[in-house]
Amino acid sequence: MTSSALIAGCLALSLAASAALPSAQEGQVQVHPEDLPVEVALSGDARGWRTVDRHHVSEGTGPFWLRTQVEVPPREAGAPTPALALSMLGSWEAWWDGRPLGRNGQVGRTSAEEVPGRIDAQLPLPPELSAPGPHVLTMRVSAHRLGFQPVGTLHRLQVGEAVSLAQSRMFGLMPALCTLGALVLMGLYHLVRVRFARGGLATLLLGVLCLIAAALVLLESWRGLANYLYPLHPVRLRLLAAAVLAVAALLPATVHAAFGEPRRWLRWMGLGLGLLSLTFVPGFDNKQGVALGASLVVSMILVVRARKRGEPGALGALAGLGVAGTLYLLEPWGFSDRGFFLAFGGLLLCLTVVHAQQQRRQQERLESATRSAERLQLELLKRSLQPHFLMNTLGALSEWVETQPAQAVRFIEALGTAYRHLLAVSGERTIPLARELELCRAHLDVMGCRQGTAFQLETEGVDLAAPVPPALLHTLLENAFSHNRYVSPHTFRLQGSLITEGAQPRRRYVFLAPLGTGTRQGGGEGTGSRYLRARLEEAFPGAWGLQDGPTESGWMTRVEVPA
Repeated sequence: MTSSALIAGCLALSLAASAALPSAQEGQVQVHPEDLPVEVALSGDARGWRTVDRHHVSEGTGPFWLRTQVEVPPREAGAPTPALALSMLGSWEAWWDGRPLGRNGQVGRTSAEEVPGRIDAQLPLPPELSAPGPHVLTMRVSAHRLGFQPVGTLHRLQVGEAVSLAQSRMFGLMPALCTLGALVLMGLYHLVRVRFARGGLATLLLGVLCLIAAALVLLESWRGLANYLYPLHPVRLRLLAAAVLAVAALLPATVHAAFGEPRRWLRWMGLGLGLLSLTFVPGFDNKQGVALGASLVVSMILVVRARKRGEPGALGALAGLGVAGTLYLLEPWGFSDRGFFLAFGGLLLCLTVVHAQQQRRQQERLESATRSAERLQLELLKRSLQPHFLMNTLGALSEWVETQPAQAVRFIEALGTAYRHLLAVSGERTIPLARELELCRAHLDVMGCRQGTAFQLETEGVDLAAPVPPALLHTLLENAFSHNRYVSPHTFRLQGSLITEGAQPRRRYVFLAPLGTGTRQGGGEGTGSRYLRARLEEAFPGAWGLQDGPTESGWMTRVEVPA
């Protein structure tokens, strides 16, 4: 009887004081930092209570008290009793209009005394206290196991039918989960291309970016999929922050690699400023918003520069970034947990289409270069077997057999070695430089026997394991003998160097053919030069350079390829 009277009195006082209480619909609550007795907290006494925004409730570990007005919406006759949905970082117990409503975990004065509650909870309201209109919600809260001081601990306070509340939460996850599946498939597709189709850096970065973006969407959805204990929330926030930083760094890096941006410093400067600004931004959501905003801005600058250079596919990437940027501007601070999955899903799809178009053009160019190289290779072989060459070779060989058998044997061995090397490398796309040098020295032995003198090939600063197109230097030697008549010993020279300036390291080869008698101007667009260009394009599509011309020492050819 006494307790009933006490509860009735508290309810009466509470309802009498409810007019002064702030409303949850207005986004405000009252908090009291002390652990009041239950009777005092429910009495409606206004002393010591202060009004704060409900998203900025942050009273430390507690226990502390919180109260607010909650509006129960009208419903049709016979409709189910509504439920109260709460999302709060802490353990709590609640009273509804002064009557105990339920608890989530166990509130404690110490960490050992507290039992952690779940991040989200849903409680049915008492049928006799669920009439439409304002009601008073009072809560006692403790949060000893957060490990950090959040900007706010009360994230959701909503009244409605239990089924509708659960359905709205699941329907909100559906688009993100669909995007998650698409991102995972796109990421795996690009990584498989890197493994089995010789995909480049842009393919690798795009694959990793898709998978990291998928991880970010999964972490955002984790809360709705698994209602975890509130101490795990800081872990999820830190994982989210790491995923956002990775996405923010990988997006401009992918754009940089896809369009071959020449200015590397621009990317790092933009990212550096964006990441530096994060130290001055409070709250996880705000930090994520700044990081993604900086990433979109830097990426947009890179794509605009690519568009000005006439890079194919830049317009498509610009459209994707434009849509993502628009969604970001609509809600910068909530972008990572609402608009991100839609914006980045569309953006990465655009980048995938652009990348596929670039790969198709590269493949077409490669196939064209391969066909051209095969045709030119056949012409070169025909030139080596032409009747004039065979007639001179056989004539010399007949004379040596009769007069200099040892020289004949040496010539036959040299010719066999040269053709064996040429046959072994002719079907390869690239070979190590060491094998190319063996082919060249075998060719010099043949020419030395034919012309009765000695030829040398000296190298300096070369990496013998570096890949080069087959018969690259061999063709330069053939050109030299086609345009010169060497009657005395000569030395050919090859100098290699590694160039680290620019966006990508490169190898430079400088080949110097000495001048002979009866010198004719070399170079031009003969079969040999066209063969060199076709082989370089086949081995290093769009990433090679070739220059040649006369010098005081001979004919110089300079070739640059990616390192």
